[in-house]
Amino acid sequence: MEEVFKLDMTEEEARQMDAEVEQMLAAMRQANERIANQQQEIEGLQAETRHIITQMKERQSVEATV
Repeated sequence: MEEVFKLDMTEEEARQMDAEVEQMLAAMRQANERIANQQQEIEGLQAETRHIITQMKERQSVEATV
């Protein structure tokens, strides 16, 4: 639901406010993109960690049987 507020401002002030809102939205989009990239990196590191742990467990298992 979108609320509309009537503000007493000039056209120039309204344009300036619109520009500032657009800048904030662009910054939020960039932040969301960085977060998504960081999440992908985290998931990759988690997968790599699981792989390393699996390898270590396999080595321990082999060494225990030798």
